Amino acid sequence: MLHNFSKSLHHEREQTAKADNFYHNVLKVSEIRRFNSDYEADMEMQRQDVDLLITLNDLTYKVSEKFRDKDYDDLYVEVYSKYPKTLGWLHTGSPNAILYFTPNTVYWITHKSLKEFCLEKLFPLIQGKWWEEQFLSHKSFVSKSIVLNNKVFKINLIQAHNRDGADWETFGISAPFSVFEENGVKIKKYIYG
Repeated sequence: MLHNFSKSLHHEREQTAKADNFYHNVLKVSEIRRFNSDYEADMEMQRQDVDLLITLNDLTYKVSEKFRDKDYDDLYVEVYSKYPKTLGWLHTGSPNAILYFTPNTVYWITHKSLKEFCLEKLFPLIQGKWWEEQFLSHKSFVSKSIVLNNKVFKINLIQAHNRDGADWETFGISAPFSVFEENGVKIKKYIYG
């Protein structure tokens, strides 16, 4: 999977109007403040994987937005932003919530519960040699089975080959939402599209 980072960033920005519509019309937020990677003043929040602040019922939430063009009924979590040295957004981010947009569904995922599950339970089950083998093979998708709480789950290891002036590899894991929910990750689902 060849991934153009600049094109992806542009596509993400195109999605903000739909996202803002969701915030206003479904969540009924009273305020939205976005942070843009084009402005150095906003980069402190961007480095924390915070795309915006929303105010809902007089509480302000730091939000990380994720957009997918198709709903695979799974959650993608970035493990390495730049393999093997730079960890992904789950390790480095500090939002309150991840708002995960697919064409007809929005998932509100509590970041703290996701981070605890991934770092304490899920990621330790991923063998380091799996990443290395996939890196060397250049395969975009590799399916694996893991055992968690005496249950077997299928996960996908995903490698994105980034080309944007420089070349780098991004790695992540996708797994069905049920894997996360069964392990204490707080997810609220909104049908919207």
